[in-house]
Amino acid sequence: MRFFNSKKTPIDDWSALSTFLTSEKLLQSKGEVSPARRAGVLFSEDKTNDFLLNLSNEIDSILYDGEGATRTLYEIQKEDNGLVWIILEDGNFNDLVSSIYTIGNAISSNGGSENLIAAIFEIYLSVDIDDNSTRRGVRSYCIYRYDRKSFYPFIPTGENEGERDKTAESVLGRDLSNSGLIIEKDFSQWMGLWGIPF
Repeated sequence: MRFFNSKKTPIDDWSALSTFLTSEKLLQSKGEVSPARRAGVLFSEDKTNDFLLNLSNEIDSILYDGEGATRTLYEIQKEDNGLVWIILEDGNFNDLVSSIYTIGNAISSNGGSENLIAAIFEIYLSVDIDDNSTRRGVRSYCIYRYDRKSFYPFIPTGENEGERDKTAESVLGRDLSNSGLIIEKDFSQWMGLWGIPF
C-alpha cells in the first residue's frame, strides 16, 4: 500500500511551506485538523554569526517594520545543548506560516542555512485511526525539515524519547499528503522531537 504521493521535492522553502496553507484549510473543512496559534523555528547556535547573535533586533525589523509586516508575537528560548527556539504566536494561520518562512529565510540568507533544523507547527488532530479508534483533540505537530524540504507528523505521547503514536502519525501523514502537503517519503527521516516548548 502506498500512502504518499510522488510529488517532486520543492527547490525552495516557500514552495514547500505554502502547501501547508492549502492542506490545513482542506483538512480543517473536513474536521480532521485544527491549527493552533503557535509554531516555532529550531536552529543550532552559532557564536560567529552576527545575524544570529543580534537575532532579537533582526526579528523585530522583519516582523514589525514595513507595509507587509505580520506583527506576529515571538520569543526566543535557548537550550543548554546549543539549540535555539524562536516561538511564534499568531491567530491568523496565514500570517503564522508567512512569519515562519520569513524568519527561516532571513537566517538562511545571512549565513545560517546550515544552522536551520526545522519549523514546527502545533495542530490539533481529530481523525479516525481505525474502525474502533478515533483521536480527538490530540495535540500534535507537523514538522518541516529544512534539509529535506518536506513535512512529517509527530504525535508525542509522553516526554520521554520514543513515546509517540506511530499509528496515528501514519494516518495523519496519509491525510496530509492527500490534502496536498509535501510529506517526507522516508519513514526513517520522521525524527522525533521531544521537549517542544509549546
